Amino acid sequence: MTMLKGHVMRHIGAIINSIFKWFYQPNADSMNIWGILYRCRPPIGANSEDNFIMYHKNTAHASEILKKNNHVLSLTKSEVYLVECDSDVYDVSQHSFFYNAIFDEAIFVKSLRIEDFLAYVESLDDPAVDVLFLWSIGRCGSTMLAACFEALDDCASISEPMDMFVPWLMKDVYEPKTYQRLLEATLKFHLYQVQQRKPETKLVLIKPYSFGFWYAVESRDMHRYHHIFMYRDLKPFLISATIFGKISGTTKRHSLTAKITNFEKFVDETIMPLIKISAQFSPDKTQKIEEILEKEMCTLNCLNGIGTALLYNIYTQLVNHDRLHLLGVKYEDVSQNVIAVFEQILTHINREVNEEEMKRVVESTKKDSQANTALSSFNKTKQVDHTILSRYQFATNVLNVLDLGYMCEKGAKLPKTISL
Repeated sequence: MTMLKGHVMRHIGAIINSIFKWFYQPNADSMNIWGILYRCRPPIGANSEDNFIMYHKNTAHASEILKKNNHVLSLTKSEVYLVECDSDVYDVSQHSFFYNAIFDEAIFVKSLRIEDFLAYVESLDDPAVDVLFLWSIGRCGSTMLAACFEALDDCASISEPMDMFVPWLMKDVYEPKTYQRLLEATLKFHLYQVQQRKPETKLVLIKPYSFGFWYAVESRDMHRYHHIFMYRDLKPFLISATIFGKISGTTKRHSLTAKITNFEKFVDETIMPLIKISAQFSPDKTQKIEEILEKEMCTLNCLNGIGTALLYNIYTQLVNHDRLHLLGVKYEDVSQNVIAVFEQILTHINREVNEEEMKRVVESTKKDSQANTALSSFNKTKQVDHTILSRYQFATNVLNVLDLGYMCEKGAKLPKTISL
């Protein structure tokens, strides 16, 4: 019933918002400011302006997007939507996930033309910070590792900034040049906003959502930054993912239930980009994976198996591409000796830390890095879903299609360091 109510309210919001949008289309160098009457969190997937029921409040000059309280929410064919938040949404001690933070803390929604957004962001100087991307398969301790970097004096972390990955959803309607500009501008805008709040920042760690690895291939700027790919043994990963997965049973990708729960859209937003990138390296094998995706009873847990296989495939296939330098980090290694792994990462990114910082790093691993989210209770759950063995077998079959079956073996490791 809650899901159905949310689905109805989002549609009501979209209808009301479309009427206001038609009346109040932004002019050149102007920005519409929208008050919030009601908000409805999407069950899964990226934020959208239609998760808010809005009314037009007033207008402002487009240059006001450069104030430190503004953050990108979503994109349409012609507009960028931002939210204004009074609190520090980059404070991971209060907000484990950025996309949740801007939804919860939004006091206004703002919209302006894409060209104006790009013009103002591109006019900014490049932020004088190093960037470290922490890619992962999910449920592998990446949030914990990101929290380790928060223990450093001059480091900030951004956990799952979904707005950076939204341009893909509109890729077919943008000109290729506009698409690339948006990929670069949304990242630059984050770095700019972080430095506005924390001018001492020298390193920004960005932890994308677990299926966002396609971005490393799509964005032409990736060679400028450092990269880590975090993973873990397959069976404990699937156990954790199954405990976490709330969508189970017989939900198919194109079913009515999938539409109500946003599951169909979630598949299109998360798995399809990975399939398209994986197909660049293994077209025939990836086509078989896509056929599995269409035929299987597509629960979220099945998708974890498919998504993880595609992530591994992209990681290993990129060995032959001379684009960037990537370090593989395994959860089991971190849990056994966090200091040794962290020192390896520091060598990878050409940094040093003092003794006090390293003590704080070790202490951070003892805390619940997802304490402010519903995931905290999942992390404490010991009960294993009865579907574990079937999910494990499913994931094994998918990995075998991509010649990655060795990942099912206990202790199996991906290459530690590769040049992409």
